[in-house]
Amino acid sequence: MASLMRPIVLAMLLLTSAVVPVVAQQPEQQNEYVPIDQLPPQDQLPAAPLLITAYAVVMVGLFAYVLSVARRLTTVQHELERLESDLKKTRRG
Repeated sequence: MASLMRPIVLAMLLLTSAVVPVVAQQPEQQNEYVPIDQLPPQDQLPAAPLLITAYAVVMVGLFAYVLSVARRLTTVQHELERLESDLKKTRRG
């Protein structure tokens, strides 16, 4: 199971590193710093917490799905190995 976790963690890191720059990009509209309380309401991004939460939910769901597939694949691999050993036993006997 530990050898299966390394590719999963690597895939999650790659996905996260691909998403973070996209989320962090902001169009340049001004040349100087303006505190958020001095910005007009349409520029204050009130939906940012919801967007971050949505990304977190999707990432957790994706991780759970990949983990589920990995576990099922491991089960199928063990079953295939058992069937192969049974087949070798029947050929010898």
